[in-house]
Order: sequence, then C-alpha cells, then structure tokens
Amino acid sequence: MKDEDKPREQLLEELKTLRDCCVELEKLKAKYQRSQEIIYQSEQDWKDIFDTITDMITIHDKDFNIIRANKAAEKILGLPFLSSPTEAKCYKYYHGKDSPPEGCPSCRCLSTGVPAAFEVFEPHLNMFIEVRAIPRFNSNGELIGLIHIVRDITKRKKAEEELEKYRYHLEELVEERTAKLKEALENVKTLKGLLPICAWCKKIRNDKGYWDQIEDYIRKHSDADFTHGICPECMEKIKDE
Repeated sequence: MKDEDKPREQLLEELKTLRDCCVELEKLKAKYQRSQEIIYQSEQDWKDIFDTITDMITIHDKDFNIIRANKAAEKILGLPFLSSPTEAKCYKYYHGKDSPPEGCPSCRCLSTGVPAAFEVFEPHLNMFIEVRAIPRFNSNGELIGLIHIVRDITKRKKAEEELEKYRYHLEELVEERTAKLKEALENVKTLKGLLPICAWCKKIRNDKGYWDQIEDYIRKHSDADFTHGICPECMEKIKDE
C-alpha cells in the first residue's frame, strides 16, 4: 500500500515508530562512542604503563619473533621498528645468535608452555639479567608465544660479589687471629700440681730426675724471672755473723 493510500492514523503511528527507532539509534550510537572512548583510554593507559616500566618487556610469537616491545627493550636491544615480525628474532637481539641457543629456558618455554624464571650472565648484552618467560595462549588454549620480562641485575650481582669477597677476607682474618691466639695459649707456661722440693737446699727435682735451683726451675716452667736481693731478716743474720 502506498503512503498516500494509508489512513492518517496509520501514518502517524509509523512516524512515531520511526522516531522511536531514531532515538534508540542515537542512544546506541552514544553508547558505542563511549565504549570506543573507554577502549581507547584503556589501550593508551596500557601503552603508557608498558613503556614506563624500566625492565625490558618483549612479546614473542611461537616462531621466536618479537612482535611488540616496550621503550626499555627497544633502547637496550636496539630493536628496529617492528613493522614485520620476521625482522626481529628474539635470539638475534638477546643473544646475538642466528638460531635459538641450546639450553635457553625462554626458548624451552615456547615448546613446553611452562613459565620459566632464571638468572644468567648474557655476554651479548654484557650484563647479568633476571629473566621471566610467561607463555601466551589463545582462546582455544593453544600456545601462541610468550611474554619475556628481563631485568638488569648487574649492580646487584657486583654488590653480592663484593660482599662475598669481604666475607671471605673476614673469615681469613678470623682464622689468622684464632691461630695467633691458639699459638699464644700454647706458649703460656703454668706451674701446677705437687713440686718435689728439697727441704734443706730448696732445689726442685725436674721430670728427668735432676735437681734444679728453684730459680732455674721456675724460669723453665713459666714466664717469670728473678731479681736478687736480701730480705731484712737475712740481713740481720748476716750482720750477726
């Protein structure tokens, strides 16, 4: 039926329905724009956080290609603009190799899907690094790559080495002081027990059965020495004689 043949009431009803549809479309459009703004802001916040982190963070696909990197990784690794995944093999920029290095825990993560965490000295980067490799899976649970987080721990390792050297030096000093103290204790001479002494001449019998002057015996068995003089009592006796 042509519009001109429709009753006026029907035309008004259809017009009202059309207006209601337009209103709903405007609402949907506004919701869509708000959603897009939220998505954009979320992506921008994520990118800002991603690039602010000072650790090197790279995202790899399952073929060892770096498909995304934060600013720290781009600077330290000297990464090119990642316009094509084939331009940035992870083993080239992290290890300076033409193929995955044997025994690399991160590379093993791409085959096992098991997270890895380890510390190693990397000659290509000339630094000690702490590495965490986190596998990435798609919605079907299939392994599609990994997230690679690397921290420079060179200063910490050097501090640990210096601390170890200091500890070793301290142990040497303690051993040296202990040896000297032990030697000093061994050289300390003490007199103890019963001493066989002559009641008449005051000589002392030594371990070999010989009789020594009391002064000689004490000198041999202690660090004491003697100075000779005459006591007042003996002096009186000498005068009387």
